[in-house]
Amino acid sequence: MEEFREKILKFLSLGESVQIVAPPGFGKSRFGRSLSGLLLDTNLLQTPDDLMIAVKSSPQQKIIIIDSLDRILNENYKPFFSYLKGLRDAHKYQLAYVFLTDKLINTQYLNILNDLYQLISEHVEHIPTLKEKEYDTFAFSPTKLQLKEITNLTGGIPALVKICMLAMRDKIPLEPEKNIKLKAQLEEMVSISFSEPAYSNSKLVTDYLKNRQTRQLTASEQRMLDLLLNHKNEIVNKEDICKEVYPDVKNYEGISDHSIDQLVHRLREKVKDKYEILTIRGRGIRLTATPS
Repeated sequence: MEEFREKILKFLSLGESVQIVAPPGFGKSRFGRSLSGLLLDTNLLQTPDDLMIAVKSSPQQKIIIIDSLDRILNENYKPFFSYLKGLRDAHKYQLAYVFLTDKLINTQYLNILNDLYQLISEHVEHIPTLKEKEYDTFAFSPTKLQLKEITNLTGGIPALVKICMLAMRDKIPLEPEKNIKLKAQLEEMVSISFSEPAYSNSKLVTDYLKNRQTRQLTASEQRMLDLLLNHKNEIVNKEDICKEVYPDVKNYEGISDHSIDQLVHRLREKVKDKYEILTIRGRGIRLTATPS
């Protein structure tokens, strides 16, 4: 991480701005604070006027850090963005901006950012994951095997590394339902950046996503899953499906094979990481565990 920080500081020393992309869990706010500039937290300064006043009243005119820029990308902030561009023009190569974002700011926001977009796209960098030697152990002495497990569970994502290290030190379970901090962190991560590629290397995240997808079933999908689980490895026929999945329907003849096929297709997609659902033509549906 220090190598990454030095790279960013080099850009800033040349008066060049940089967009730093980091989804939740990567500690972008902490990284922003480490750069020793004026930090504008858009979660605290919630109006354009608040942000403008903070800039004008600060003696810091070399590095200005805007945390969570993506939170304020709307028409109301256009005057503030114009002000930032004008300020930079007046102090060219003496003032640099750091734009901290969850996701890459691309040209779709050009009409809001206008000329400021040139500075936002001047340099684009992604906060890297941690290497094992960079882990903060919090007065814990993990074994090599534990370090390997932490890396496998977290993928080097800073927030997860911290939670795992403390959990191992304090002998707290690393299961979301039994670890409140872990569940809250995972929920924040997947809620904001559901398909973030950097999360794919963390077993904690991938497992949580699988379970989360399973939980988010419609009422009819849940009834279908419950029925199939109660008859696991057995073929469930259409009549039984109609009785259990559509309890309010009196005339089962009105339930088409196509409707059931569509329901099965949706359910299959949502639980494919845990279960295999097969359609046995002319006979019914069968659920089995997905081969590991």
